[in-house]
Amino acid sequence: MNNSEKLDKVLERLEKLHEIFPKLERIQKKLKISTESNKETTITDYVSSVRSYEKFAIEELGLQKITIQNQKSAIMGYLKHANGNINKETAKSYLDSNESHSWKSNQIKALRRYLRDFLKLGPWIEEFGFSKARIKLKEIPSDEQLAQFCVLLPYQTQMIFLTMMNSGLRIGEVLSLKLSDIDLEKNMIDASNIHKGSTKSSWISFITKQASEFLESYLTTSEINCEDENSKLFSISARSVQQAFKNVSEQMGVSINPHLLRTVFTEKCSLAKIQDKYINAFCGRVSNSVLAKNYTDYSPNALKKQYEKVEPYLSFPFS
Repeated sequence: MNNSEKLDKVLERLEKLHEIFPKLERIQKKLKISTESNKETTITDYVSSVRSYEKFAIEELGLQKITIQNQKSAIMGYLKHANGNINKETAKSYLDSNESHSWKSNQIKALRRYLRDFLKLGPWIEEFGFSKARIKLKEIPSDEQLAQFCVLLPYQTQMIFLTMMNSGLRIGEVLSLKLSDIDLEKNMIDASNIHKGSTKSSWISFITKQASEFLESYLTTSEINCEDENSKLFSISARSVQQAFKNVSEQMGVSINPHLLRTVFTEKCSLAKIQDKYINAFCGRVSNSVLAKNYTDYSPNALKKQYEKVEPYLSFPFS
């Protein structure tokens, strides 16, 4: 065999190797095999590392700002706890430092992104699974308790409380409402344009005549520019609302948070014998594709007829 033939053989084998390597990588990923399974490292400059992760999360992962902010807090907490020594032992120690199921789940999500995806330390962080929280039965407050709670809130938060309680909308959706989204003559809220490109959805809901009158009074006395339809209906943050709820809960000795109001709303709808599909539409639990295919069922007029059934259950006994 001459040199030319030997070279051809070598090139032929190299080509076969190039074909084999991608297949091996696919098999490796499918079976979750990694050559980096036990990597560890030490971080000395916490701030610089977290800042670099933030850039990575924006550019490579495409995460939302609020998600990144929460992850940065979790990552910094872990680095401080571990004194910068990143390994299985410090990760376990950190995750065992708090018994809250939701806290642990949030930390694991952040650490998986940071350790596995950003630092490329392998998949060992996946060994720490999400713990299942015990289901707690929610205690629904009485109408009298809800009314008293509402009265004790700051004025603007009272209006947010009533809007959430009457519509079934999420706190973020209510705080995103513009003047153009609410029709006080029809007592209707159009939240269909709030979640642009999001996995969540929202549709049409309503408020009671009682809540509409309170909102109308609020608009006439607030500093909102009512001539500008793009003006926000409310001007405070979700955190401020949650803190106000917490303060009044402690004052009254009850536990009421913004999310509970959605539960109260659905309970009232069930009492009014409204079908689940309509309750889900009010609460934004119906996908846009389903809404589009079944518009007749979910039109404003159709939903208004359903809402009229629950309205008597939503009026508060304010003294």
